[in-house]
Amino acid sequence: MNRTQMRARVGNVLEEHNAHLPNYELRFNKKIRGGTAGANIQPAPGKTVHGVLYKIDEGAFRSLDRYEGVPEHYRRIEVQVTPDGGGPPVPAQIYIASKVEKGLRPSPHYLQAMLEGAGEHSLPDAYIGEIKSAAGAA
Repeated sequence: MNRTQMRARVGNVLEEHNAHLPNYELRFNKKIRGGTAGANIQPAPGKTVHGVLYKIDEGAFRSLDRYEGVPEHYRRIEVQVTPDGGGPPVPAQIYIASKVEKGLRPSPHYLQAMLEGAGEHSLPDAYIGEIKSAAGAA
């Protein structure tokens, strides 16, 4: 969600809009460097993931896929997200962890970057609380 991180990974961002993905939830169950947790989303009826929909050049997906470790660490799939400003659902690409583990927690730096991104995009306060709770920091 962090704007600066996204631009560093993909270059030019053509558009950005807040959106939400129904029937998914945020989890910190993807093991990353140092044994800490990275963010992941997984299907969860009745739950909602809030985030930012970035429109990027098609070629930028290659850079983002490399950064995310596709296909070894994550797989990229298409879902329908709902723009927060209203309107019909739109297609979006998301990353789902290939392997997950229980009992992981994100590093303080990783969590801070996520919370900064959520704050800079004015995601709902209740959802920011859900991020902290999922990270075990609430």
